[in-house]
Amino acid sequence: MPDPVLVWVHGDSLSPEDPAARRHPGAPRVFVFDRPLLEASQLSFKRLFFLYECAGGAADEIRLGDPVDELLEACRLRGLHRIAATESISPRFQELAGRLQAVLDLEIVPADAWIGVPENCVPRRFSEFWRKHGQEWQ
Repeated sequence: MPDPVLVWVHGDSLSPEDPAARRHPGAPRVFVFDRPLLEASQLSFKRLFFLYECAGGAADEIRLGDPVDELLEACRLRGLHRIAATESISPRFQELAGRLQAVLDLEIVPADAWIGVPENCVPRRFSEFWRKHGQEWQ
């Protein structure tokens, strides 16, 4: 039987290896394009398409609208009352998480530790950094 939780894949956790998704491997994963945030930020088409491609690889379902409304509807359709999400320091995430916690059980899963930059490295481009240090994390 699948885990009775919905995994919220958000902008700071757009990865098939998202910690919340790893903790609940059988749970449905939902990404919501945050319409209010998108309207305010005016992202380029290229950036939106990149986010869409990332979301397609990380989530089972992609929605558009107010994230809280969309996540609650996704839960309602599945008969779920719990959401798991990877922590984020984003003020928008904190706001949305607070709204979700007011109406259902929200599990905040710790994010993976950041990969540090070695002291002797001053990367000017990511590709240069990755060629030099990428093998250390694979």
